[in-house]
Amino acid sequence: MSAEEGLPHFFLTTSGLPPDEAFERWRTLLAPMYEVGPTTPSAPLPFGSNIAYQIGDLVTHRTQLSTQRLRRDRKRVEAGPDHYIVQLYRSGRFQGTVADTPLSASRGTVTLIGRRHLLDARLDRADAIGIAVPCERFHGIPVEKHGLLFDAARNRLLAARILDIYRRLPTTRADQAPALADDFVAFLHRLLDGSRAADVLDGRELDGGQMALARMIVRANLARPDLTPAFIAGEMQVSRATLYRLFEPEGGVMHFVQGERLGAVRDALADPMETRTLGRLADVFGFSSLSQLSRSFRNRYGVPPQAWRGERRMVQRISGRGTVQHVWKWLRER
Repeated sequence: MSAEEGLPHFFLTTSGLPPDEAFERWRTLLAPMYEVGPTTPSAPLPFGSNIAYQIGDLVTHRTQLSTQRLRRDRKRVEAGPDHYIVQLYRSGRFQGTVADTPLSASRGTVTLIGRRHLLDARLDRADAIGIAVPCERFHGIPVEKHGLLFDAARNRLLAARILDIYRRLPTTRADQAPALADDFVAFLHRLLDGSRAADVLDGRELDGGQMALARMIVRANLARPDLTPAFIAGEMQVSRATLYRLFEPEGGVMHFVQGERLGAVRDALADPMETRTLGRLADVFGFSSLSQLSRSFRNRYGVPPQAWRGERRMVQRISGRGTVQHVWKWLRER
């Protein structure tokens, strides 16, 4: 398995820096969009890490923040680009106001916030994945009338889609990016257009069919030791016989599950934000042991997992040409 050049991206981490330097780098990165500061005069200075990928005309980022206060004033609103950020909170908490509307978001919550919304919020040790979508991509959808949050069915589907997209980005090729962007925008249209998104069977139709639903369920539950045909069929509300027929082209249900687990490990090892050990990843993605993961990974991809991680990091030093200015240039042009 060769490590081909991936998407252009920017990566910044303040880990290991003195507090003053970490704060200055973090403040500079976020300055075009937010005023960054401690939650109280005596609180620790803020810091964080961020990676941003350009996907066609979208920008996807993952941001890990210490506890801090973010504010967007009128000056930043008027100077900024016109897009919406669809953001999933993997952990932590957002508490504040957006466009003078109170908003609270915690683990598993997806928010829809316009770049032209005033904002004043406290973020408590948050880890969030966001996708910036230009407003023109919402043509025909009155997104400005949508609330800041989604109902439970749409939130569940959107959270799974955002996680799946981010997971794949470290191994996505540049020529695959436009199709990935178009697919996500089409999904948003189905999600936001009330005339096309009746929540039949808990929003199942929004996933585009049974196989898409099955993939979503598997990818959302890779860590479960009971990720079995019985569990998947129960979540889909179909019989096991139906499930087996559905997965025949994939070589069977558990063959597919094993492939998804290996793919998740491969993508995690390619992610500059990923700091967990191989042993921890083996546990997180449902392998019985590190040796089982290493053996299965090598059999599928032809290299040991540590070698894959090293190869990808070398490629990322080539393709990750972004700077702070590149990130904001991408966003301003969208």
